Amino acid sequence: MAVINANCLAIYYDSVASQSKATLFAPFASTSDALASTTDNFAKAIVADADATSGENNVFVGYGAISGGGVTFTSALSDLILVRAATSSTLDLSNTIEDVARDGSGGTLQDSDQEWSVQAEGLVQDANDAGVGILDMARNKYYALIKFEINKGVGLTNLYYGQVLIESASVTGGVDEIATYSVTMRGVGAMLKA
Repeated sequence: MAVINANCLAIYYDSVASQSKATLFAPFASTSDALASTTDNFAKAIVADADATSGENNVFVGYGAISGGGVTFTSALSDLILVRAATSSTLDLSNTIEDVARDGSGGTLQDSDQEWSVQAEGLVQDANDAGVGILDMARNKYYALIKFEINKGVGLTNLYYGQVLIESASVTGGVDEIATYSVTMRGVGAMLKA
């Protein structure tokens, strides 16, 4: 996947299967391990693992289709079309913590749910957009994939991936002006790290 260097956010749609949510397979160290867990077919699947060294959960392994009754994994990264990149963006992640039970020692046990969203302003369009813009994606309720990059210094980056639905999109511009796009997207499923 190529990213236009525009504040580290790229928005992709799957040219083959953006109408439905990809199924997450985790934790599996490889796509072969994920195949061993199913005998079903999936138009789109995201494979993620846990990193025992760093303690990270939901580490991105692959994106593709599972066919042949769980026999074949075909990478679908080449099906991803870059729709927009952002000149200004915000990634929000929140954990809702709930007390779920007593621990037997006078304390409580907690569980948490995680939600995440992305807001972007000043989106720029890639020349390979093929006519599917942010407004059309929102109108058709397409699932999109985002890639958010955080630069930590020379040669050091953290990459975050996730599947999103577009909550709102707007186009602003006057006569003879270049239109600017803004979008709010809500994460569906886990945020992944690569």
